[in-house]
Amino acid sequence: MRAAFAAGLTIGIAAVLAAARYFPWVDLPRLPSETTVVANGGRAERFLIRLPADRIAGAGSTEAGLRGAAFPDGAALPEGVPDAPLLIELFKIRDADGSVIGTAARHWTEAAGEPAVAWLITIPGRGAMMLAAPGEPERAADSVLGAGGYRPGESWGGAVELRPFSGADAGRVVAGRGEFDGLDGRFTEVWTLTGVGSGGELKGTIELRTVMFKPS
Repeated sequence: MRAAFAAGLTIGIAAVLAAARYFPWVDLPRLPSETTVVANGGRAERFLIRLPADRIAGAGSTEAGLRGAAFPDGAALPEGVPDAPLLIELFKIRDADGSVIGTAARHWTEAAGEPAVAWLITIPGRGAMMLAAPGEPERAADSVLGAGGYRPGESWGGAVELRPFSGADAGRVVAGRGEFDGLDGRFTEVWTLTGVGSGGELKGTIELRTVMFKPS
């Protein structure tokens, strides 16, 4: 019975996705892009997330971003999913001018004992792209905030920066749909933290800086 239910659910989801692909219910207008041309013929585009305003949800944790628990205590992973730390968050995402243009999901986990991060950015009318990079150690922001004078349980204001990974080629654009289909590229991720609220929420910004181009 369980296998039949799972198979039916899988087929149903596939049918809905296929119908949405070939018979779209809504013809979304294309949102303008804020891109600049780079020297190698590619295009650069910056995406911005403002904390805490743009945080939609985060795996049951009230703490935002890098301070969130990797996986809620007592939660059970679905059957077949590796028993590894997992942090999933959903954000509104903005263009370089600060206008909300879509959503971004950030996935953090450990793969082969090493932290890894994947972003899925969806922009209505334009498409979607997936980014992947080495991740930061679990709760990495604690040491950065502590160096800036933050003490757990207290409100804090200041300015610290955290780059979860380094290296010009470490972050990669690995897949795309719509206008991002067939593009290769790289990205950097920068957290600029300017405060911690009384409830533990982070204040600041996350900036994703992408450079994309068609592979030769």
